[in-house]
Amino acid sequence: MTHLQARDLDHGFELGHRSVDILARVQSSRGKDYVREFNTALDPWRREPAVRCFMHRTRTELGVVV
Repeated sequence: MTHLQARDLDHGFELGHRSVDILARVQSSRGKDYVREFNTALDPWRREPAVRCFMHRTRTELGVVV
C-alpha cells in the first residue's frame, strides 16, 4: 500500500497482481484482508479501467468484496 500512498499506481498494481496470483493458490484470511485494504486504498482511482479490472479479479478469484 505504500506505493499507492506515494501515488505509484503501476508498481502498486504489479505487487497487487502478484499477491492475487499467490493467494489464488492458498487459503489465507489475513491475505484476503490485505487485498481488501489494498482495494480500499484504490478508491481515489476507482473509475480507472485498470482499477476496475483488478477489483473484478480479486472478486472473482479470491471472493474479496469491498
